[in-house]
Amino acid sequence: MKKFTYKLCGFAAVIISTAMLGGCGGTEKDAADAASDSAAVTTEAVVEDTAKEAKPIDEIYAEIAQKVELVSPVEMDDEFISNYYGIEPDTLEEYVFSMSEEATSAETVVIMKAKDDAVVSDIETALNTVIDEKRAEMENYLPEQFEIVDKSSVGTKGNYVWLVISQNQDAIIEIIEADI
Repeated sequence: MKKFTYKLCGFAAVIISTAMLGGCGGTEKDAADAASDSAAVTTEAVVEDTAKEAKPIDEIYAEIAQKVELVSPVEMDDEFISNYYGIEPDTLEEYVFSMSEEATSAETVVIMKAKDDAVVSDIETALNTVIDEKRAEMENYLPEQFEIVDKSSVGTKGNYVWLVISQNQDAIIEIIEADI
């Protein structure tokens, strides 16, 4: 009977040791994978919290028009941006190109999203041409408008490119940057 008790105790010890070393049926690799998965989920949650989806450009422009007084804005079409500035509409995912219809105002708001990174610098160059042309138009005729144009510049973020020529430039750019 003593032999049976010793064998039973030994067997029980082996079972208890196996259970403790095995982590309740899992392996050390399983435990490490679970910890890694937990860290990945936490990291993804943080990335999702910090990365927001950009608003569509027409919504950004509508917000600008609602919050900032624009001077007689007129939205230009595909033919205009292609013929005058060499920007091919098929390279854009979406855009707004708005200019004041008043000859005494240089106000221009352009927001474009390129389909491909490769064309962003081309769009930037084209929008710098807009600045140069407005500068030339206003320099000798409307000094106040010339100063507004002279303070403008092209901005980029990822595939987005924008140009704001306006006395309300700072407020408009703030809206654009917050929404893309």
